[in-house]
Amino acid sequence: MKKKLPLILILIYIFFCGYLFVSTHFLKNITGATPQDQISLKQKKQIKKMLNSFGFKGNATFYKDGKRIWNYTTEGNINSAYLINSVQKAYTGAMVMNAVNEGKLSLDDKVAKFYPNVPNAGNISILNLLEMTSGLSEQGPFGNNPFKNDEDNAQKTIQDMHFDGQNFNKWNYQDVNYVLLSHILEKVTGRSYEDLFNEMYVYKLGLKHTDFLWADAQKIKEIELIPSSTQVDMNEIHVLLGAGSVAMSNDDMFLSMSALLSGKILPIRSIQTIYGPGNNQAQYRGGLYTRNGYYQANGAGYNYSSFIRISKDGKNAVILQTNVNQYQGCNDNATAIYNMLFNEKKEN
Repeated sequence: MKKKLPLILILIYIFFCGYLFVSTHFLKNITGATPQDQISLKQKKQIKKMLNSFGFKGNATFYKDGKRIWNYTTEGNINSAYLINSVQKAYTGAMVMNAVNEGKLSLDDKVAKFYPNVPNAGNISILNLLEMTSGLSEQGPFGNNPFKNDEDNAQKTIQDMHFDGQNFNKWNYQDVNYVLLSHILEKVTGRSYEDLFNEMYVYKLGLKHTDFLWADAQKIKEIELIPSSTQVDMNEIHVLLGAGSVAMSNDDMFLSMSALLSGKILPIRSIQTIYGPGNNQAQYRGGLYTRNGYYQANGAGYNYSSFIRISKDGKNAVILQTNVNQYQGCNDNATAIYNMLFNEKKEN
């Protein structure tokens, strides 16, 4: 008669096998890649050299096939959040497209339908605002100081708007386009921009290191916001609204942008519409620039800098964020690193 293994040995064996399975699969999800997918040592050295050449201070993260393959941090940690500034416009663009899908808005709607007191409102369309071809600019200080409410800021912003006919239907980058889009979203939905943003991204995707910069001290602590090297004017942050008021970690930015581009939040046809190349020389629409095989967005303000280069299917990306003014170094190297890692055609 064969001897039976003691029950305790069987239990230990089962536990050990289970531990190996769970730990290896969990590790793969956290690090984001199997060994053969990992970035090479040579590439790591080259990237470090490129970033160190301009004294990079922040968080650089690289993603392949939907997973994080490497992170290079010189400030804070991998979960640290930064003010993303104009990168937020890509999220606002998708929120506009969502309102279009819900029948609350049309890309052909004129601004006069919502804010008739905007200069040339009868000719400027929602699409003009999305493509930065409205001809509008801001001539005075943004909004009210101190901040009262969003609608009060909208009226103060409109009061200080200027229309330049020579820039109408021509690309001219101005924050006021996306500030106005944010207020229009509030009008057509009857909800605050903050609520709309949180519902579409933060709650839906479970973002843990994302919040508005005006959040209370406990929430700012929870998202692990890296402080800026300069004083932030919170009144102006309120005015910017959908044009640069959100802080995000690199992983949250990738998760949310990847979800958008892969059709998890909006239908793919809607993504192709809102992030199309645009009717302008910059190939800009909806907050993203169209490049050869990928999209890009850049943000800078209050010495924060944020840069993303992401494939059109949302699977591969390079994200650089800093809390010092390193715009040119980050902009150039984000593109160069993306091209190096993903073999895209080099371009400016």
